[in-house]
Amino acid sequence: MGTDELTGVWARRVGLASIEREIERARRTHTALVLIFVDVDGLKKVNDSEGHAGGDELLRGFTATLQAHIRPYDIVVRYGGDEFLCAMPNLTLDAARDRIEGVATAFTEADDRHSFGFGLAQYDPPEQLVDLIRRADADLLEKRRTEQE
Repeated sequence: MGTDELTGVWARRVGLASIEREIERARRTHTALVLIFVDVDGLKKVNDSEGHAGGDELLRGFTATLQAHIRPYDIVVRYGGDEFLCAMPNLTLDAARDRIEGVATAFTEADDRHSFGFGLAQYDPPEQLVDLIRRADADLLEKRRTEQE
């Protein structure tokens, strides 16, 4: 069970282990690594109005759009119900932001009812995965908070 049955991306346990290996590689080779924490907006609303099949379609559409706009070796993990992690090795924070903003644009253009929020964190040795995830999630929460103001 290495992949998530619904979306086809890495399941949490296997995916986090893959990101851990990328962290070790970044540490060893002194290269960049950016982690993106993604939260797909409105999954509960879609489930409530269109049924769970509609919610499943939303998540599959999101992962298909994401994978179409990232590199084949970037790591995508289904972290929770509507939460995903994307590890992008050898990219600067600005380059990763540009890439995920392109994904957001493509996702919304495909269906303007849907969007997602994201937060980014660049790996900072000797940081651990849990800290990197926490910082990316905090960046997402900060963006959402400032959007509401």
